[in-house]
Amino acid sequence: MMRRSGITAVSVSLTLLAAGCHVPGISSGLAGSQQITVADVPGFEDAPLQVAIRDGLFARRGVSVTVQTYGHLRQASAALTSGQAQVVSGDYAGLLYMQAHAGREPLRLITDGYDATSGLMEVLTLPGSAIRAPQDLEGAAVATPPPELAAFSADAPYNTETLATESVLQSDGVSPSSVQWKAMAPGSMISALRDHTVSAIVTTEPYVLQAETQLGAVELFDACSGVTANLPLSGYFTTAGVARGDAAALHGFRAALSDAKAGLDQAGPVQSVLRTLPGMSAREAALVTIGQYPTFLSVGQVQRVADLMYGTGMLTTTITVRNLVLRLR
Repeated sequence: MMRRSGITAVSVSLTLLAAGCHVPGISSGLAGSQQITVADVPGFEDAPLQVAIRDGLFARRGVSVTVQTYGHLRQASAALTSGQAQVVSGDYAGLLYMQAHAGREPLRLITDGYDATSGLMEVLTLPGSAIRAPQDLEGAAVATPPPELAAFSADAPYNTETLATESVLQSDGVSPSSVQWKAMAPGSMISALRDHTVSAIVTTEPYVLQAETQLGAVELFDACSGVTANLPLSGYFTTAGVARGDAAALHGFRAALSDAKAGLDQAGPVQSVLRTLPGMSAREAALVTIGQYPTFLSVGQVQRVADLMYGTGMLTTTITVRNLVLRLR
């Protein structure tokens, strides 16, 4: 997803240390507390997770949390299904796709993680470009981040960025199949746009800010607007087996995340986390657009993601999100 910017691949060790996450020889919780390992690909969405560790919120709930970071969602999801982790933090599109296609134990949705806001995910062009309206993208080359899970069909959206953008295009009467989608690393998009290798890019922060600063890039349209406004982007999942065996620990985990999110309604705490990411300057941390960290799970909101995935051909069968929600007594 979206969430997986080029920043995250190089931020593993420093992010762990800055957030107080577990690395060999370093304890992240109280002795005797219940243990949870979270498989994660670091990104902006992780602010509640990092704050909860830094401020001891998990420990207060009797849970010791270890964060293991990965470069791709498929690696993080494999850690969950293999039992190396009890929770995965990840992109809804990727994990719902995995749920629909996996012939393994079903997933359970613990809580929402990160939702879009205006300006968080944009389709950008160069100033003076002939691309001035969504309809002008017909036949044009548009860069997007690569698929999180390689199994995505080539004839359908393959990540949250393409899902959101294609949904907006369809609402504007543009056939997504008329666009030449070019998957590339987010860090390569700005140079591709500069060199006219592509006519537009679909990107998220901090690359929106970087493209605007370096190239004077302009917004063609907001990919999370209209039918995709406030679209949920990521959540925390476990497996049905873990849910049955570790209900008390998962309850404490969810409660601590809610405690952390309640303190993130102001930009300051989030910016303090963003500044720990390598390559992120204090200026960028202060200027980037930050999404929302919902303190409660709205099943209807997450269902929107599943419905968009089905409507665009990303899923061939429907998913009823309420059947995935973790029920803790």
